[in-house]
Amino acid sequence: MMRPNIPPHMRRTGGRRSLDACWLGLILMIFVSWPTYAAQGVATVSKNQVAVNEVFQLTISIDDSVNTNALDLSGLSQDFNYGTPRTSSQTNMINGVVTRQTEWRIALATKAVGEFTIPSFQIGATATDPIVITSTQSSAQVSDQPDIKITTEIDKSSLYLGESVRYTVRLLIGEQMSQATLVPPSAEGLEVKQVGEDRQAEPVLNGRRYLAVTREYQITANKPGLHQLRGAEFRGNILKQGRGFGSTLRMPIEKKADNLELEVKDIPSGYFGLWLPTEDLQLTQQWQPENDEIRVGDPITRTITLKMKNTEQSKMPNLSLDYPGSVKVYNEKPVYSHVNDYTVMTLKQVIIPRAQGSLTLPPLTVNWWNTTTSTQQVSQLDGLTLVVLQGDPQNNVALPLQTEGETTSSPEVQGLRPDSEVIRDAGWWPWLTALFAGLWLLSTGLWFNARRRTISQAGPSPSRDIEQSPLDNLRQAVQANQPLQALLHYQRWSRHHEGHPQQPQLAQAVHEMMAAHYQRPSEVSDTRWNSRDLLNLIDAITKQSPQQNCASNKPSALEPLVPER
Repeated sequence: MMRPNIPPHMRRTGGRRSLDACWLGLILMIFVSWPTYAAQGVATVSKNQVAVNEVFQLTISIDDSVNTNALDLSGLSQDFNYGTPRTSSQTNMINGVVTRQTEWRIALATKAVGEFTIPSFQIGATATDPIVITSTQSSAQVSDQPDIKITTEIDKSSLYLGESVRYTVRLLIGEQMSQATLVPPSAEGLEVKQVGEDRQAEPVLNGRRYLAVTREYQITANKPGLHQLRGAEFRGNILKQGRGFGSTLRMPIEKKADNLELEVKDIPSGYFGLWLPTEDLQLTQQWQPENDEIRVGDPITRTITLKMKNTEQSKMPNLSLDYPGSVKVYNEKPVYSHVNDYTVMTLKQVIIPRAQGSLTLPPLTVNWWNTTTSTQQVSQLDGLTLVVLQGDPQNNVALPLQTEGETTSSPEVQGLRPDSEVIRDAGWWPWLTALFAGLWLLSTGLWFNARRRTISQAGPSPSRDIEQSPLDNLRQAVQANQPLQALLHYQRWSRHHEGHPQQPQLAQAVHEMMAAHYQRPSEVSDTRWNSRDLLNLIDAITKQSPQQNCASNKPSALEPLVPER
């Protein structure tokens, strides 16, 4: 049998079209079948404890639009009498998201006394959970207790003075409520404080939809001895349908958790130092820069992080370090946060050496009591020893030599030093090279002359307007409340304006800015620092010497490649 002679380009086109058609069909199949697999079916009942022949309602819903005849109720006929289902479908669009739901409502009644199971219903690719129904002879035997459960959990019942434990309350509410409140646990000698926000969910348990609420408390022991902890209590009103049309009954309800006995141990007699009881304590630090040498006036940033498990923020220690007199220390206010079960305190210090020579920064030692092992432990951070080199004597408030986006000197660039000279007979190559160089210089000169005439007619180059002077950068850093960046730009300006009559005044203003941001608590002044004075001084310097801010006085683009001596 002869094959038709199809040109090659037509065969390729047909193959590509077939491949595109396959991909399109696959994509359409995925999108068409996705709602079927993503849909979820849920079955709930109005009550799961009934009397024989007492009518209750079964509701089956699926979050998709399906055929109302897709539900098969034949599995109910053995143990239940049921009526004709009422079906409804609805489609909603909220914020551009389309949701669909199909629902069936069926009236049921048990045929006999005992426990019977409403079977699982298969709807497309999803299935509902089975529900166990308890049937009694009469309605008087049906429990009329409110469907509300309260459970509690505590980390441990024995703790040390000043230690904190976590107390968790879980509520399952299966009734319609109004004016519901949760009273926290209480006891003398114990401090109770709620931790975080309530966590809520709506689970379906044996066909009943509940409101699940989880709340956590932190209990801190302030007095040694045995303490009776009164459990949390749930209060509110249950809403019941009255006999009259549209009437509603309010039934007060109180559900109380069990009381607990807590043992609070006193501070051990052999313990020394500040009392810090906790299950876990983590102490870390970070130095910046991490160098063995630094210059006078260059800042060192020390960031200390202290983590304590299940510890109240008010119980966190005040870390103090004894620094030598040859440095100036600026302390930021501690920043507190909570990560899982830990209270985290972050302390940042800016250390500026003021004298040349060897400098030793002190270590940090924290004594604490491990409540898990009942032993005293010590956590320690190492100090730092470095050499302070001579710096700029006019900058008592200097800045980091390198910031993000700034280039440092390269060892390869610093090492370009000719050690020897080699002379060779190059022949006629130097003459040919000189000829080409002369032609290149001639063409470059003609181009430069033409460009200069064009620039003089067109005005100043936009690139010169984009580049900013250190004073402009200093002003922007002050306005953005970035003190370290402001100090960096001040140092660059001072390096190119030595002997400026207003340099001491500007240095003092920058020092006051640093003191306002990093001053020790004992050295805080009553007058609040205002950036307006510093900004006015920058504007005054700019107006008095406008020519000093031109491009001729700006740092060269090659300056970062030249190492400072």
